Amino acid sequence: MRPIDKGDIPTDKGQPKAVSHYTHWRKDLVDRIGEYCCYCELKLNESLQVEHVIAQKIDDTLALDWYNLLLACGACNRKKDDNPCPPHTHYLPDVHNTYLAFELYFASNRKQNGEQAAFIKPNANLNANQAVKAKNTIQLCALDKDTTAYPTNRITDLRWRYRFQAFYSAEVWRKEWDDWGSAKANRFVPLLLSAARPTGFFSIWFRVFHDVTPIKKALVEGFPGTALNCFDADNDYNPVLRNQPNEI
Repeated sequence: MRPIDKGDIPTDKGQPKAVSHYTHWRKDLVDRIGEYCCYCELKLNESLQVEHVIAQKIDDTLALDWYNLLLACGACNRKKDDNPCPPHTHYLPDVHNTYLAFELYFASNRKQNGEQAAFIKPNANLNANQAVKAKNTIQLCALDKDTTAYPTNRITDLRWRYRFQAFYSAEVWRKEWDDWGSAKANRFVPLLLSAARPTGFFSIWFRVFHDVTPIKKALVEGFPGTALNCFDADNDYNPVLRNQPNEI
């Protein structure tokens, strides 16, 4: 999950912007953090939903609050619904370095459709309390939902497919980097970024290129709204704790 920083409330003629409906923040959110689901990282070409971190049914005073709004795909938003997700029990992309909390796992030739699939699980390096928090977050948006048993014409949640496709694409680009791209980095890195941004899934690209500093830098700086304080520019853009001294 990509850690994000959408910045302070947008202004209008030098004053904090006011809106009459929370969806009116959509363009500002897209401008700040890009057309990506803040939870599953899917690139959103349509159905770009403005999502309340703290649900309106829990606290309706935050219904129009810039700091309480993110972007989500339909699958994540429907599953999250009105469920509470305070930052002491869940990892939130605008509060924590969520890149550190999760990792991928894969399944090959799943059931009826025979496709390869990728899912999210807690990072193996988390301690017991952190792992519970990560699991809560996965359950919040069903980031491990498996619909591969359904007939293809009945599947509506394909996040597992898009996640695997992004991983496969990143692996192809990694091979090209190893074969020739590293010798022509000035040309290769912008090309890779032009492929990664329309694909989405920042965390997958970053993980595949975890040991390639110029590409990590390009990803951190090229995906709009990525929280820069979650990646150490003085140490090869390696991920770091967001909430010092010891909290992800």
